[in-house]
Amino acid sequence: MAIATSNRLLPLLASAVVLMLAFVTLKSCSEKQESPLVMETVPQAPAPDADSPADTIKTLTANVAAMTSEVQALRKDNDQLRKGNRDLLANRHQIEENVATRLKREMLSREKGQEARKRIDASVLSSLTARVDALSQSFSQSGYTQGSQDIPVGLGLDGVGEGALPSDSLIWIDPLDILELDSKPSGPNGLLRRVGQSTGGAVASAREKSGNLTQKLNTVQPVYTVPRNATLIGSTAMTALVGRVPVQGQVRDPMPFKVITGADNLAANGLTIPGVQGMVWSGTAIGDWTLSCVTGRLNSVTFIFEDGTIRTISSDVRGNQSGGTRRPLGWISDERGIPCVTGERKTNAPAFLTQRIGVMAIQAAAEAAANTRTTSVVSNAGSVTSSVTGDAGTFVLGKTISGGSEEVSKWLLERQSQSFDAVFVPAGTRIAIHVDRELPIDFDSTGRKLTHEPSIDPYLRTRLD
Repeated sequence: MAIATSNRLLPLLASAVVLMLAFVTLKSCSEKQESPLVMETVPQAPAPDADSPADTIKTLTANVAAMTSEVQALRKDNDQLRKGNRDLLANRHQIEENVATRLKREMLSREKGQEARKRIDASVLSSLTARVDALSQSFSQSGYTQGSQDIPVGLGLDGVGEGALPSDSLIWIDPLDILELDSKPSGPNGLLRRVGQSTGGAVASAREKSGNLTQKLNTVQPVYTVPRNATLIGSTAMTALVGRVPVQGQVRDPMPFKVITGADNLAANGLTIPGVQGMVWSGTAIGDWTLSCVTGRLNSVTFIFEDGTIRTISSDVRGNQSGGTRRPLGWISDERGIPCVTGERKTNAPAFLTQRIGVMAIQAAAEAAANTRTTSVVSNAGSVTSSVTGDAGTFVLGKTISGGSEEVSKWLLERQSQSFDAVFVPAGTRIAIHVDRELPIDFDSTGRKLTHEPSIDPYLRTRLD
């Protein structure tokens, strides 16, 4: 008969299940017995972050000490000013006395000099009077005894006899070639008068002929005419075109430039202007930052004839102004007809902005570092008092760096005010000139020339020598 044996694992599992049930039961009972939390007191906000009484006393003590030192310094300055005023008053009295003494000495010396000069003048006058009296006395004693033989013949004094005294009356003798107005041509002076009249007529006629000849020579002959809206192709920029970019719609001191005219000059209707080449134009340039180009206005042009006569036409000549503004002679374009010659932009904005941002950042950091070392106290009246409560060295260093940065910033601003943005077109660029006004090129025979020295033939000079 077999014997039944029990499994030992079943009791262990049953005991474990019982323990878990007991733990769960106890846990649930303990949670039910817990009561909810009750607020015992009303929460209050923490005290504000303010200075303690000790800090306030320290601040007041520092302010009183600073005021005391300032009052002492003011008292010391007042004492020095009073002492200086007393010294100035004393010096003023001394200076007045010195000036009065010098004036008295000068007046005395002048009086003595005047008396000495009077004595000298009186002695000189008396000596001259004595000499004159002596001469008059000697002349009266000697008498005047001049004979007629001493007078030359032909002076008109034949009637003066021997021993006669000279008279004070003036004797006038007419010359032989005098012209008598009331005499007849047959008289002794008629021949001279007729010669004078004929000579005067010849001089007048010669003057009239020379005036007519000069008037004929002093003429202005029209030679060329550049009509309005003419186009001068093939021109070349003699100088670089530097167009300053306008600031707030204005250009200060625009840059000048020069252009030389080419040989291809289109007037209109397929006609050209022969002989008009080599003229030199001058004008001013203005830059366009958006299009990166330069526009130019022509203000004057100069043409020189073969003999050196100069002809200049300018927009500032009287009569060429309308409405108080100067009317340009024309404008320029590139070879393709674009009225703005493409160039290269020139600016220093990136460097300036980099330097400016760096300096302002250093200044802001220094100010912040200095402010962290100070404490501000607001009184009941609303006034704010700041005092240094932290490291004084850090505060001084921050203020020093901030002041230096501010000076550098001002210097950068002043330099930038003198700078400008521009568009640059190099010299030698081929451009076209568009004329807006009629240009009369006249030959003036009496006009200015490059040289007014007359040419002399060396062979002719040799023969004349």
